[in-house]
Order: sequence, then structure tokens, then C-alpha cells
Amino acid sequence: MTALSTVSALPQLTSHVTAAAMGDRVTAAVHTLATVCPSAPPGMQGYQDQVVGWIKWGVIGLIIATAIVSIGAIGVGKIFAMPHASSRGAIGVAVAVIMAILFVTITGVINGIVGSGC
Repeated sequence: MTALSTVSALPQLTSHVTAAAMGDRVTAAVHTLATVCPSAPPGMQGYQDQVVGWIKWGVIGLIIATAIVSIGAIGVGKIFAMPHASSRGAIGVAVAVIMAILFVTITGVINGIVGSGC
């Protein structure tokens, strides 16, 4: 079978479902999924809030610890004339700032997706 005969046989292999009908099915599926309201199983909301709170406080603690250690590295690098420590400390401060920005952004995105209920 040559390439030309394969290409000419393609219209015969297509199914009876048209692109418009497939688009309608996808649209109906998206609308169905949009009406589903995510919620925790009965009795789990309290535990879920507690775990999410722990995770948030842990991330905030890591951001603060990163900033403190990085500022300390800058100070130690300047005092003992260690330029590598100072540069790593400056990078660490930048990372702490980026982590803080991402923390606020990701929390907002997750709240936008999950919402506060229907």
C-alpha cells in the first residue's frame, strides 16, 4: 500500500461522528462537571481544616527560617570575608521572597478552584 492510497483511504475510515457532534458532547461534559460542588465527606471538614492549617503554618515557618538563615549567611560572609557565603545568602533571601509570593498566589488559586462551597 503506497502513501497516496493510504491518504485517499482516510475519508472511508472516519466514523459517523462529526466534529460538531463531538464538540456538543464535550461542551455537555464540561457543563456537567461545572455543576459538581466539591465538599469533604461528612465529619471530615474539621480534620481537613486542621491539616491544611498545619501545612500553611509549616510553609510560613520554612519561609521565615529561610529568610533568617539567608540574612545570617550574608552577615557571616561579610564579617569573615567569605564572598561565597554572602552571595548564597543573597540568593536565599531572593528565594524566600519568591516562596512568599508563591505561597500567597497558590493559596489564592486553590481557594478559587475549590471555593467556599456552592
